[in-house]
Amino acid sequence: MISKVTMPKLGQTMEKATVEKWVKTEGDKVAKGDVLLEITTDKATLEVESYWEGTLLKIFAEEGVEVPVNHVIAVLGDPGDEIPDDIAAPPPAPAEEAPRPKAAPSAPRSAPTPGAAPPPPPALAPTAPSPAPAPAVALMPERVFASPRAKRRSKEERVALECLTGSGPNGRIIERDVEAYLERTAAVRITPTAREIAFRRGVDILKVKGSGTSDRIMKEDVARAVPARGERIELTAMRRVIADRLSYSFREVPHFYLMMDMDMTKVIPFRKKLNDEGEVRISFNDILMRACVLAFEDVPGMNSAWLGDAILRRADVNIGLAVSLDGGLIVPVVKCVQMKTLAQIAVESADLVKRARGKKLNPDEFEGGCLTISNLGMFDVDAFVPIINPGESAILGIGRIAEKPVVIHGGIQVRSMMTVTLSGDHRTIDGAQAATFLKKIKDALAEPELLLE
Repeated sequence: MISKVTMPKLGQTMEKATVEKWVKTEGDKVAKGDVLLEITTDKATLEVESYWEGTLLKIFAEEGVEVPVNHVIAVLGDPGDEIPDDIAAPPPAPAEEAPRPKAAPSAPRSAPTPGAAPPPPPALAPTAPSPAPAPAVALMPERVFASPRAKRRSKEERVALECLTGSGPNGRIIERDVEAYLERTAAVRITPTAREIAFRRGVDILKVKGSGTSDRIMKEDVARAVPARGERIELTAMRRVIADRLSYSFREVPHFYLMMDMDMTKVIPFRKKLNDEGEVRISFNDILMRACVLAFEDVPGMNSAWLGDAILRRADVNIGLAVSLDGGLIVPVVKCVQMKTLAQIAVESADLVKRARGKKLNPDEFEGGCLTISNLGMFDVDAFVPIINPGESAILGIGRIAEKPVVIHGGIQVRSMMTVTLSGDHRTIDGAQAATFLKKIKDALAEPELLLE
């Protein structure tokens, strides 16, 4: 019996998603609950499980293709079943873009008001650290234009498009060019690992001299032949979403920044005691979430969102936690934190982090946050300036806890200090509100026993 697999609608606002990776391939046996594929929405990358059992007969939507919700992307059935003609055709491959003229350089930002200190530049985004700038020649190789069939064929045969000369219109690479290159390299002796490295780094194996037996090309030979201009890495759907959302936030949201040193001297033994005596492991992020709840109680205006023609004052405190993934980050949200004890916060946040890294989150579990905590202290980062997660009004950048000399009552003491940076949306909150909010967090951390009330 034929069963249609459609692009699921995993959220109220979801209208389309990109096929990130097929876990099953055509011909594979599939059981109910098996993961069929991974998709990327405008929020995150998620796994899609099968509601049926059978054999994966046909995949309609290739990896990298954006598909509307409820569109047929594959069919399951029994071996030998014929696929009915009324099954929806696969979504068209994205049209090739014509080469665009280089954009004129943008005008520099206006100078700051005399006497006013300019805001610090964002060092890190809440979803991923930005790469260090480098010469354009090294990191921005010229784009290669190729037909969808040529791209698919080159990927199957592990042939770098950069090695090919296009014979199509305007020098576009077509499938025939890939086939011609395969014929020329048919006699080349090369190890599988070396071929894979050559494909990923854009190395022409016809120009590589092998050092192995019978001039066999080894991985070391390919490594030495890597072009000086560097490696072109195609954007994943997740990285494209991260780029779009954070570019929008930094461009459209008027950020302001506040930094404050917080004394964690009492928090360290407080956390150790809880972990030694309790069954639930408490993290510093859990303690920070609980401290934020107390701060929101005194400064409810911080719990807001910009609606364009109004400001939404949220009823619940929903706090996001930036979680690192391969190729990006995701921000699962602990909901209604004001109604949870410290132990309950710890259990829920640990579960969300685990499922986020396993791509097991539901869409509503990374939506609705009012504030995000982004902690880079474990990487020995002293302080950084994060970008606000779109839809929220603030984000806290957490640095490491380090012993520092501090003047207290005229004397110098060594205290365990942590720098917290708040990035705020100036459309919804003002500096005085944000400063009061930070001070309330600081006071709560100075007397952590209050967090158990």
